[in-house]
Amino acid sequence: MVPENWGKRLEMLRHLARLGAGGGGAPTVRELGEAVGLRSSQTAYKHLKKLEEAGYVEREGASRRARGIRLTGKGWEVVGEMPLLGRIAAGRGLEAVAAVDGAYSLAAELVGSRSGRRRYLLRVVGQSMIGAHIADGDLLVVEEDEDPADGEVVVALLRGGEEVTVKRIFRERGEAGEFVRLRPENGDHEDLVVPAEEAEVQGRVVYVVHPPRGRRP
Repeated sequence: MVPENWGKRLEMLRHLARLGAGGGGAPTVRELGEAVGLRSSQTAYKHLKKLEEAGYVEREGASRRARGIRLTGKGWEVVGEMPLLGRIAAGRGLEAVAAVDGAYSLAAELVGSRSGRRRYLLRVVGQSMIGAHIADGDLLVVEEDEDPADGEVVVALLRGGEEVTVKRIFRERGEAGEFVRLRPENGDHEDLVVPAEEAEVQGRVVYVVHPPRGRRP
């Protein structure tokens, strides 16, 4: 764990966690320093260097202007944890959730819900939601919600729970009754339209975590 007297360094880690979970780009050293109230880029660089040496962050570029500052797995561990329950398909070929024994670390404020609803993580498989900035290998923070608003990105079980997918939901009514339209965010994939009783909404996606490419937690 990071020592408690590392005030600004802890703030840096938490700020990087919020950016990563919200899909924001990596900051420069100057931007990271300003976000935690440091006016001097030199001071921010010294704090960042200590965090890098301790293994909490990594940088893709040596320049202080380079946008390549990211938390490592060790860095995520100091800002909270959330269970990683399985995989979620984001493609035409749907795949059942497979149990995963483990957890992934997130900023503590992302773990809790103001509504008191449970949150958990699912790892994305496929590219059907790339238009919503959800790509293969990303982690979704899902908040349990059986009745999300139309247009929200949701996790849904289909065909009696044998298949699961992440899509944008729209409810429709036709001559044959009520339907659910699950819309991808990729022009190469078609909408999934099923009778309302065949789609069980498990929750809505509240954050997307983008792990460094080439690495999976």
